[in-house]
Amino acid sequence: MSLSDKEFLQVLSEMESWSNYEITAKPRDLSKLDGIRLLLKDLGSPHKKFKIIHIAGTNGKGFTATIISSLLCGQGFDTGCYTSPHLTDIRERITINNQFISKSTFTQSASLVLKFARGYRGSPYLSYFDILTAIAFHAFMTEKMEWVVLETGLGGLADSTNVTAKKLCVLTRIGLDHQEALGNSLREIAAEKIGITIPGVPIIVADQPPELIPWLAQQFGKLKVPYYFVDEIFDRYYPNNQLSSESFSKPRMACIKTSLCAMDVLFNGKISDKQKWLEITKQVKIRGRLELRRNVFWRKHGKLINTILFDGGHNSDALTALVDFISVNKLFPCTLILGMAADKLKPTLRIPLKDLCEKAENLIFTTMSSPRSATAESLEIFITKCAKFQHSPKILHSSSVEESLKNAILAVDKPVVVAGSFYLVGEVIQILENGSTT
Repeated sequence: MSLSDKEFLQVLSEMESWSNYEITAKPRDLSKLDGIRLLLKDLGSPHKKFKIIHIAGTNGKGFTATIISSLLCGQGFDTGCYTSPHLTDIRERITINNQFISKSTFTQSASLVLKFARGYRGSPYLSYFDILTAIAFHAFMTEKMEWVVLETGLGGLADSTNVTAKKLCVLTRIGLDHQEALGNSLREIAAEKIGITIPGVPIIVADQPPELIPWLAQQFGKLKVPYYFVDEIFDRYYPNNQLSSESFSKPRMACIKTSLCAMDVLFNGKISDKQKWLEITKQVKIRGRLELRRNVFWRKHGKLINTILFDGGHNSDALTALVDFISVNKLFPCTLILGMAADKLKPTLRIPLKDLCEKAENLIFTTMSSPRSATAESLEIFITKCAKFQHSPKILHSSSVEESLKNAILAVDKPVVVAGSFYLVGEVIQILENGSTT
């Protein structure tokens, strides 16, 4: 192991000593941003060095951020992008001109951030996400980014990323998720999400549940925020859009349209610009979100998986989109590997999870190597509590993710679907890529 790799692993280890919501599911005090503000001030206010596009919402934030970042790069701007979560490498969250941040740049920024954080001795409080956000800002400053696209981690108003001026805000689709921190209704969740807005700074609003649209318009009016609903403006901006629902999933289409509208509001593109932007959006992909791979070879067991679909979506809208994707792409009957965090098992998920399981001939409920994981047994009981499956799938319980994958490849003729958690998807990808060719 090289010295630089050793230093990279050392800073990762120290970062894990901070409270990590993704592991513990214990939300930090969302009312305070004192820690991140002090930390950024001591770092030289890196968050003030670039133009910012800020994205909040429930579904599609990361994909929208990635597309907009790619579009800005296509315009010739040096662009940073900050998203979450990551699947196999923390550097997935911080990209510089569409490339993972280098280990050396990450290590340098992280070392400095951690030095300041240690010095505070717990006052003010800093979360894991605060630390990582500060690392991203410092790295973007070091690499002299002109634009930065920020995805909120949780919520909006009191999210660690909501400490900057901004040129544009984006609101992706709102759904029920993280209710323990954000509220139990769509309106309560939306109120937290639109906390990223600033008077006079426009916001692009993706397709939303119908009951939210008039309320959002009313709120933006009160806040003096110029707003653009994608459903109302896209066809006017892109009358010959050449986007086909047969070629793109519904969630991907929504992210593409939202991103294109964002570019047009920012730059008032000419016809040639719009055509270039459209072509760029078609090429953007993101790992672990309706990601379909063919002919994946698992070298450890000498097995070829003809078709495997990864999707970490874990709320009702995301699971419904996954079921639609499986249907449209004729990936059924499939072998389904399903694992979820126990705190995600809300009553609103029973129907979409049952619909997903109905697509499977082989059902493998798995326990993940995470303290948040539901057990395989509890996951099956949760889904079938109100009604049994209409078909008779073969059901297996696996105590580990690798065991579930070994069971899945026994049915080599069936597409494999890995779903329910980004943590699960990341584990499976890591297992396959440790000595695999795809």
